[in-house]
Amino acid sequence: MQWPPNEAPTELLGRLLDEVARTSRLLRSFSHLDHTDPEVSNASHHVLKTLDLRQPTHAADLAGHLGIGTAAMSRHLAELEQAGLVDKRPSDHDARRQVLWVTEAGSDRLEARAQLRIQRLRALLPDWDEQQLILVADALNELNNSMIQGIQEHRELQAEESQDTAHE
Repeated sequence: MQWPPNEAPTELLGRLLDEVARTSRLLRSFSHLDHTDPEVSNASHHVLKTLDLRQPTHAADLAGHLGIGTAAMSRHLAELEQAGLVDKRPSDHDARRQVLWVTEAGSDRLEARAQLRIQRLRALLPDWDEQQLILVADALNELNNSMIQGIQEHRELQAEESQDTAHE
């Protein structure tokens, strides 16, 4: 059933938030089962994976896509650079910005970790069929995109309000 905007039942939204939080905790535990990247946090690994899909790009663009702040992005990129998984160079169009890309070592690390995680998840879901996997993946993608859009809109609104307050 589809509800008009802002009218989804409160109990269902609460359940959704609870399940997303539970999933987040379980994914962290799932990611910590292997110690393939002791020098790279799981959050930084996610940044690396996203960069691999969007490269070459800039840190601010990557942060916006992921819905995280620029300070957090700087910490993740420093960790990834230290591990030799990401490299950067000055932009040809704007010397104040850096262009980022995944190194060959970063690509190798992503592939190895992806294969390990897929193998582990396959073992946990032996009775799931293709349709179930598609349904869950599509729903999570839609949820994530909606949340990122909402975060960006909220930040833009806050920035506008800050500018309005500064001009008063």
